[in-house]
Amino acid sequence: MNLLFDIANALLPEMLLAILIIICLVLTFSFKDDEQNLVFIAAMTGLIFILVSFVFLPHFQENSAFSGAFISNNFTILFRILILLGATFTVLLSKRYVSNFGNSIGEFYTLILMATLGAMLLTGANDLIMIFVAIETLSISSFALCGYTKLDKFSNEAALKYLVIGAASTAVMLYGFSFLYGITGQTNVDDIVYALSNYEGSIALIISFIFVVAGFGYKLSAVPFHTWAPDVYQGAPIPVAAYLSVVSKIAAFAALIRFMTLIYADISIFTVVIAVISVITMTAGNLMAVGQKNIKRLLAYSSIAQAGYVLLGLAVLTTEGISGMIFYLIVYLFMNLGTWAAVQIFASQTGMDSIDDYNGLAHKNRYFALCLSVCLLSLAGIPITAGFFAKFYLFKAVLFAGYEYMPLLIIALVNTVFAVFYYVKVIRAMYVRPVGKFAKQNGEVKISLSLQTVLVLTVLATVFLGLFAGPVIDLSKASADSLRINKKPQIENSTNITSCLGQ
Repeated sequence: MNLLFDIANALLPEMLLAILIIICLVLTFSFKDDEQNLVFIAAMTGLIFILVSFVFLPHFQENSAFSGAFISNNFTILFRILILLGATFTVLLSKRYVSNFGNSIGEFYTLILMATLGAMLLTGANDLIMIFVAIETLSISSFALCGYTKLDKFSNEAALKYLVIGAASTAVMLYGFSFLYGITGQTNVDDIVYALSNYEGSIALIISFIFVVAGFGYKLSAVPFHTWAPDVYQGAPIPVAAYLSVVSKIAAFAALIRFMTLIYADISIFTVVIAVISVITMTAGNLMAVGQKNIKRLLAYSSIAQAGYVLLGLAVLTTEGISGMIFYLIVYLFMNLGTWAAVQIFASQTGMDSIDDYNGLAHKNRYFALCLSVCLLSLAGIPITAGFFAKFYLFKAVLFAGYEYMPLLIIALVNTVFAVFYYVKVIRAMYVRPVGKFAKQNGEVKISLSLQTVLVLTVLATVFLGLFAGPVIDLSKASADSLRINKKPQIENSTNITSCLGQ
């Protein structure tokens, strides 16, 4: 009885989600065609109920399940809520998209729920085996979702690329895990940390660090592990691309933060490696986005650049830096999903995804153009938007981390200014450029209720987080404090960030 109580204290939402998956599977195999819309109703009702269930979790103490293989605390609870919110919005985004799938409607929603279960387990996984199982649950479901439109060659290409590169990245991560197990003889993260506390360090530990970073880098689409993202985002169904760019990335960041701060924080090259990846990722993402003519590829490179910004907090490895990462990810959830919702709305009406197709759209549907503009300006970090405060809070953490991080801050600021150009390019197309083919022929953009709900809620959240950032920042600080980051690694004079970045 005590075992069941402990599991419920830590894993109540995941237990309910597993039950919801079984219910959706039964409904999928029991009904056909239009009757499968019952799966949508069940999925939405279940997700909302699971979100409410977080109220019953202990929030002021750390709980574990399965002999410490899963940890529940303020940090993991916040990320699990964000993942569930992202999944809920994705299900709403998918309603109209999957309406023509016939007997495959229920399976689509079920795969989203299965991927969400893997993502939630990944945030609190505290054992190497648990981390691997959670990643595979998320990844295998995502592979199937990417290739769900089987007759679309671009969707098939996206699924194949995601599968091949994903399998390779998982193998690399497992190789890194094998070094950790070889050094410590343990798979539980707490036991590994204890074993390493008396370990002087060696090349084997550094190799494991590099391989684990490479494995997580794939999930984050961080350079140089980003090559899959543009093609997958362009070829996958739009709701799936939105899911990968937000939910999958948030889960990966949660796991990366916990894993790195617990195990590798004292490695001398930690800060240098993460800082270099951060700089290259944000710079490459922004540079490649400038020349894009397809809005889905533009958002793919935008997502890469955003990952580079978020990694700044991990590079400085302070409580303020981690708190800045968390707040940034909260804002990113809403502003990025809002942008994808607008893209889905436009594509559902026109079947077009070129930026030129948005020409003059504001003259036909000013509210739709305004919502998309708010999300894009927030992604760019324009003042008074939520994205501005997210960048400001994160950059402030870098500023106060020490003089050695100044080159990192300068590069991030330059990238922020540079990124404005490609976000404004879409806004310019809607408001300034001559009316395009769609605006001439079809006029108004008709928005279904489910898509309208996602767009309105995400835009309102983006505006709210810009106007009332204080309470959410406090929530981010409380979440970061649960990690107990007491120090940041010392940077050796021979390998400091200033010399590595050529300053």
